Amino acid sequence: MKRLSYKKTGYFQKLAVLMICALMITLMPGELQSVSAVQMPENSEVTQYKDTTTATSSDSVNVDANGVLGKNSDIGVEVTKSITGTAGKKLKIEFKLKSNDVAAIKLKSVYPVIDTAFPFETSGDAYKVVSAGTEAAKQAELEASYSMTARSDLETGYHSVKFIGEYTKTASDGTVADYYVIKTINIYFSGTASGGNSTIQGGNNSPGGGSTEPDDDPSDDDDDGNDYTPSGGGGSDSEATAPKLIITGYETKPEKVMAGETFKITIHIQNASKSTPVRNGKFLIGNEAGNFLPTSGSNAVFVESIEAGKTGDVEIELKTSTDLAQKNYKLIVKGDFDDGKGNTFSTSENLYLPVYQEVKLGITDVSMTPESIGIGSEGSLMFTINNQGSAGVYNVKVSAQDDAVTGEENYVGNIAPNSSAYATLNVVGAKENSEKGTIKVHISYEDSEGNVGEMEQDVACMVGEDAIMDEFEGLEEEFEEESEGIPWWVYVIIAVVAIAVIAGIIVFVLKRRKKRMEALLNDDELGEDDLENEDF
Repeated sequence: MKRLSYKKTGYFQKLAVLMICALMITLMPGELQSVSAVQMPENSEVTQYKDTTTATSSDSVNVDANGVLGKNSDIGVEVTKSITGTAGKKLKIEFKLKSNDVAAIKLKSVYPVIDTAFPFETSGDAYKVVSAGTEAAKQAELEASYSMTARSDLETGYHSVKFIGEYTKTASDGTVADYYVIKTINIYFSGTASGGNSTIQGGNNSPGGGSTEPDDDPSDDDDDGNDYTPSGGGGSDSEATAPKLIITGYETKPEKVMAGETFKITIHIQNASKSTPVRNGKFLIGNEAGNFLPTSGSNAVFVESIEAGKTGDVEIELKTSTDLAQKNYKLIVKGDFDDGKGNTFSTSENLYLPVYQEVKLGITDVSMTPESIGIGSEGSLMFTINNQGSAGVYNVKVSAQDDAVTGEENYVGNIAPNSSAYATLNVVGAKENSEKGTIKVHISYEDSEGNVGEMEQDVACMVGEDAIMDEFEGLEEEFEEESEGIPWWVYVIIAVVAIAVIAGIIVFVLKRRKKRMEALLNDDELGEDDLENEDF
């Protein structure tokens, strides 16, 4: 009975444990979701991903729900337009996420990080997720646009907005994993001054009125991309008209900027204001991707002054990355300055700088049919053109530029970076070149902008006065070389065999004639006259 009681007791214990587990599973959420993908009520508490690169003890508790933190270099961010905003007003934020390795890294989505430093109201687009979907183009470059209202308690100055970019990455062994990175965009906000003073909106340099109606898209106030934000100053000076700075042009030395090389750029900046000068200007030159690095270690250039209506120069030496593709790159020029009366301003302008890759063409695998030609004779010269550079070449043509041969130019076509193309030249011998044994082949091509380039290379091509006789002489010499070193007794054996063969032939002929003579003599009908006329 005790044994039976023990079994029943164990059974009920197991049943109790199973019931508790079932109750816990019922109380758990059915599906884990990213907080940013859920529409949350306004002003609600939101838990977001943790920025492990900048987290501090004062940050709110964040949980990584969708994978692990990837490398910051996997994805780049490009702000397509300078962004400024005003406290309490709506602002549009536009940018692009770019995969830095299209073959391995595929973008999935992007959305804001809502934390204690989030400068916008937590409603509407604050919870918007921009998805790349299944399109290959969007997985390589994802465009995002958000329209959000800035918090009314923002102080004047720069505020950071963090965005999470989710993506997949294929490893070298073919495995695919999910990652995310956190990208930060700094936005300048103009706050509302205390004491009933007027609000000066970013990008709008006139004092504001008493209206607090939100602007649907204040980022469109300045269509040419210039953004001026006066800060500081007081009284009537704060109403000073901001200088309008315009980039009127630039020069580089050398004129053609090559990938991986150092160059000096001089940027011409005009102060289009009729009355307000620029004083104590500090200009930062570069781009967010780090394609242009200052050789001095600092990308800041100081300009003491630019008078109203005058032009000043900003000069800096930069070095390009060696792996840049041949195309135009955006160079950002940001400036902070004052008007000499305590009013400070900021501006941002872009210029586009073409970067070129060195063209590296070479000829290999040269063959000639026939191996040599005579004067007036025709032959085919075949070879491979290798493009070893990172820039494509177009409308490639080849020709023979040499006194030894004549021939027509041959069109090859386009050759992609790190690729090859085959070419054939039909040439006619014009002048003997046996001492050199080569001719000069000329290659002409165009780059992506239509600029013509050319190169020459010597290739093997023999032209003789009488190529056929030269070949026979070569065979004779070869036979003589092969004959050298044969033992004397070999020649004796050859002679004996030849004599024996000749003797055998003579004996055979004599015996045949004798038999024929005997046959004729035994023929009674054949007379003596017939025997005289018979050919033995």
